[in-house]
Amino acid sequence: MCGIIGCVSDKDCYGALYDGLKRLEYRGYDSAGIAVLGEKLSVFKKKGGVSNLSAFYARGGTGIGHTRWATHGAPSDANAHPHRAGKIALVHNGIVENYAALKAELEGEGERFSSETDSEVIAKLISRAYRKDLLSAVREGLSRAEGAYAVAVVAEDRPGELVAAKNKSPLVAGKGASGLFVCSDIPALAGTADFIARAEDGDFIRIADGRIDFFDKNLNPVCRDFTRPREELRALSVAGGGYFMRAEIGEIPRALEDTLSALKNADFAPCARALRSAERIFAVACGTAFHSALVFADVAEREAGVPVLCCTAGEFRYRPPVIGEGDVLVAVSQSGETADTLEAVRLAKSRGAYVVAVTNIGSSSIESLADFCIVMRAGAEIAVAATKSYNCQLLCLYYLAAQLLFFKRARLPEWFSALDRLPEAAQAAFSCFAEADALADRLKGAGAMYFLGRGTDLCTAKEGALKVKEIARVFAEGYPAGELKHGSLALVGEGFPVACISTCAALLKKSESALAEVKSRGGYCALFSQYPRALAESCADFKCLLPALPEALMPAVAVIPLQYFAYKMCIGRGFDPDKPRNLAKSVTVE
Repeated sequence: MCGIIGCVSDKDCYGALYDGLKRLEYRGYDSAGIAVLGEKLSVFKKKGGVSNLSAFYARGGTGIGHTRWATHGAPSDANAHPHRAGKIALVHNGIVENYAALKAELEGEGERFSSETDSEVIAKLISRAYRKDLLSAVREGLSRAEGAYAVAVVAEDRPGELVAAKNKSPLVAGKGASGLFVCSDIPALAGTADFIARAEDGDFIRIADGRIDFFDKNLNPVCRDFTRPREELRALSVAGGGYFMRAEIGEIPRALEDTLSALKNADFAPCARALRSAERIFAVACGTAFHSALVFADVAEREAGVPVLCCTAGEFRYRPPVIGEGDVLVAVSQSGETADTLEAVRLAKSRGAYVVAVTNIGSSSIESLADFCIVMRAGAEIAVAATKSYNCQLLCLYYLAAQLLFFKRARLPEWFSALDRLPEAAQAAFSCFAEADALADRLKGAGAMYFLGRGTDLCTAKEGALKVKEIARVFAEGYPAGELKHGSLALVGEGFPVACISTCAALLKKSESALAEVKSRGGYCALFSQYPRALAESCADFKCLLPALPEALMPAVAVIPLQYFAYKMCIGRGFDPDKPRNLAKSVTVE
């Protein structure tokens, strides 16, 4: 999940590379490096964040940069990219699955390695193949690599030239006033590149002589369309040392408004036949996106009476699933580049299923693979922990569930018109922040906690628990309230915190019973509900009144105080909410 960038310019490129890496840092931040080709090839790389590179500078118009999320080898100066081999310098995102065998072979032939990474193996292979023709050398070197990669390569005797290649890792090319670029994703170039083109698997890119040329796996020229990047993909600025996560939580109402507007203008007719005839629907995603898929499964089954089988994308591939013609796969990925989700889509399509994708990045790999793509309008999300993108995923999936019912039963759900009130309700949820702040302050020393829920509230509980794990580094479990007494209650003792989300009127008493079980064993109980009577009658120690919407839509609102609670708990524990330990935003490796 590293971020790579390359630039060829008639000006010094160091500033453009550095700025690009800062925008890519959500993809990895355990080490970073830049190589600049001027009168000589200069390489700077350091353990830690991109800001560590600000002490260095080199003049030259050609360069590559990298911000790392470690897979092979611990974070260190030596394992940081770029990697040098002979006249070659390389940056790499992905995993070379056969690197151990290749490394052993190269060591047997006298090569010596300075890092523990799989990426250095590629640099060695390209260096061995290099004979003044960089494009051919990159192709030859990569021909032996198995796995996923996006690479950018320069050679010290080829100033003004850069070669890149892609296989199952994201890569785009861009043209702007400050130069020609390759990069891991579109948002990192928004505002820098006026035109963007997405590379496809097997593509090679050569930048030289003021041109960007694409080639296929046999180095035959191919055409890739350049388009203007969407303005809304530009990242928020955070002035005064603030955090992106807090700014992005604040963006939720605006993001919902923009997404709702896009959905109202969307034409769902192309997927009508597939939805109308579908007897089974599969939903796949990873992490936070998976929790939105769980909400979709619950709502779609209730409304349309169609079985929806929900599975994490990484498990879906290896079950193997019983999916085929006539089935619909709904795939959710904020970045559109999540490796496991893309592989699940490829598998479903190979079996003849119809694929509907939900993503925040229109010109992404998942859009190119899907039969129908719903592009939300959350805007760029820089913090690793998803917030506004989750709310927008839910909105898109509610809309899809409504279309499913419409195409099958010629009617819309009773809650459909209430979607217009989601942005306003999200804004109203900010009134819960003072209470969530107090709760975070009280629980910041906790070693573990439970989040309880039933029905779609369980999905919200799972997402709340994930946020606390991700950024506050507290073990948390999202658990069915009715299952608490079947094992998990054994961990509850004096002061053990349990948060319950209870937004379904028919299950209020059932959820309250679970809290009573916790309370009787000395646990600390927090309750979130939109029903004042549920709060008034509860034994909970902490009570938070949520804005009211139709119950089916409550997950999109109930999660907001939990997102903020996790953020404040993280701050209280002295951690950076934008850069949680061991995690990266866009998971492009399996």
